[in-house]
Amino acid sequence: MGLRSRGAAVTSLAEVGDLVGDLMGLVHRRSAGSTLALMNQAGLTMAQMVTLYILDHAGPQSVTAIASFLNLSPAATSHLVERLVVGGFVGRTEDQSDRRQKRVAITAAGRALAVRVHTERVREFESALALVSPELQRQFARVLGRVVEELRQVREVGTDRITREWTGQDAPPEPQKKVRKRG
Repeated sequence: MGLRSRGAAVTSLAEVGDLVGDLMGLVHRRSAGSTLALMNQAGLTMAQMVTLYILDHAGPQSVTAIASFLNLSPAATSHLVERLVVGGFVGRTEDQSDRRQKRVAITAAGRALAVRVHTERVREFESALALVSPELQRQFARVLGRVVEELRQVREVGTDRITREWTGQDAPPEPQKKVRKRG
């Protein structure tokens, strides 16, 4: 964290990523207790919370798709999903196209918890950003709004494997490699 000196010009995507990481760290150090308390009350880990967000956004998914998104093994994901089922946050149904497969869907209780956690995180960011000048708040909001909008558009296009699996979109065709003929 904090690889660049304060006020230094940002020249790479890695430095932007580092800045975003610093921002998240500053917000979490100041006020993440409420979000963590909500998750602890529900008995959820971060991976389980992310699973609720995936299901809320993308709709019912297979355990395999969830595992791919979380970068966990299918076995670990199956246990994670089972704990969410027992907690009443998700349900499992048969896949209509392949009855051997199960689809995992968020329940009303899971959606309500995701909304509560999201609302608390918004409050935490609001509290932290209230510490900077109103002019900087306006500038940040303008730029951040543009970034969020572009990311929403990219996600819907489904340009990477994780996004395609998450949204259920087909992969774009692979570009053909040119083969040089030796002559």
